[in-house]
Amino acid sequence: NFRSAEVTPTVALKKSKVHLLELFHGPNFAFKDIALQFLGNLFEQLLSKKPKDQNKITILGATSGDTGSSAIYGMAGKSNIECFILFPEGRVSQIQEKQMTTVLDQNVHCVAIKGSFDDAQDIVKASFRNEPFRSKYRLAAVNSINWARIQAQITYYFYSYFQVMKSN
Repeated sequence: NFRSAEVTPTVALKKSKVHLLELFHGPNFAFKDIALQFLGNLFEQLLSKKPKDQNKITILGATSGDTGSSAIYGMAGKSNIECFILFPEGRVSQIQEKQMTTVLDQNVHCVAIKGSFDDAQDIVKASFRNEPFRSKYRLAAVNSINWARIQAQITYYFYSYFQVMKSN
């Protein structure tokens, strides 16, 4: 799903020792694509090893734009994952809304809400605070507090550093 075989290539700027790390080669042209593609595959792999009564999760997230698109593309078609992304109706760009709402995989659900991103985020936070609800639906997060996502993002910075050092 990436337009570059390297996924996160570095490009040397002409007549300079400066290198640029390109993080826009994913399906939504967003840096978040990299970690969320990884996260979808990681969730699917880990769930495949769980007992039948524990092998499903529900992703619940709120977005003001690119996180939703990246999460949807990362989770689309993944086994045992239902993905619900809330976004404020009329408050994301047309491109971002189309990226989210035109994915036809059965496990992806976009929900436009009246209000702001903060209102969408409040719904998500309240759902995670509701322990019976969280347990029943086995809620999981894809936002920036997810450690697997952070680890994936850290990895490409180290990778690019070593690629640049190797080329010098």
